Amino acid sequence: MTDIQLVEDRIQLVRALSNELAGYLHTLPEAIWRNADDYPSPCEDWKVADVVTHLIMGANFLSQSVENALQGASTPPMGYTPFIGKAALDMLVQTREAFFEDLFYEFNASCLRLNSTLVSMESEAYENEAWHPLFITTIAKLVDIRASELAVHGWDIRYPMDRSSTLSEKAVPFLRDDFLWRFLYSGFQKSEDLPEPIRFRFQLTDGDDNESYDITVTGSKFRLASSDGSDATVTFVCDTDTYILFCMGRLSLNRSVRRGRIVLEGDSEVSKQFAEWFKGV
Repeated sequence: MTDIQLVEDRIQLVRALSNELAGYLHTLPEAIWRNADDYPSPCEDWKVADVVTHLIMGANFLSQSVENALQGASTPPMGYTPFIGKAALDMLVQTREAFFEDLFYEFNASCLRLNSTLVSMESEAYENEAWHPLFITTIAKLVDIRASELAVHGWDIRYPMDRSSTLSEKAVPFLRDDFLWRFLYSGFQKSEDLPEPIRFRFQLTDGDDNESYDITVTGSKFRLASSDGSDATVTFVCDTDTYILFCMGRLSLNRSVRRGRIVLEGDSEVSKQFAEWFKGV
């Protein structure tokens, strides 16, 4: 059964992250959308303006999906056409170019529509089935997806402007304690079972004393849990932001080690396999 208070907290998180990012976007120069090619983002092939456009498009389709779900429908919104690969990128760029100088306004308007819909719902609707391009889920899960998108893409937008940027403090507990496992699961590359499990340990430098998490891969499965004292194959010593961003494919291992963001202990060759096991989506 859905935890009503948890969903309501996540809706407030979506609102807070939307407002936080909106405020930041309006500090950026017009060149972000006028000369979009000059501002690449950490997302492969996407410019910063493309990331903003993706968030607008996401808010719009989520609004339609939630509105439909409230009426008992979990079918794709009217007019939805799936795009993959280069066609998806082309559509994103075309949409961004169409928004042009209205890009930041469209972000505000799309967030207002979605957030207004979410806060006006009755709690009984949280478990309603809802459409997502990848699956049928619940409205509650769509809220979580939106929170994760705002949190991580908010960093994608800030990072090119400020290499010291961090994830929003508001989002870190949600990402660390809940969403990260789901993200890893979505991109886990299964294989034949290994002769011995590989244990990747993340020792956090900014958490409670000895706070660490193990991602143990057996080949066909993996497990994410607090460390239990077992020997690790590889240990990544880093802060919580780095732990989350690295696991979500936003940070390069070699660059992070070279810059001192990650201190690597154990088998350096095995450490490179982490990105092979977890590809993301």
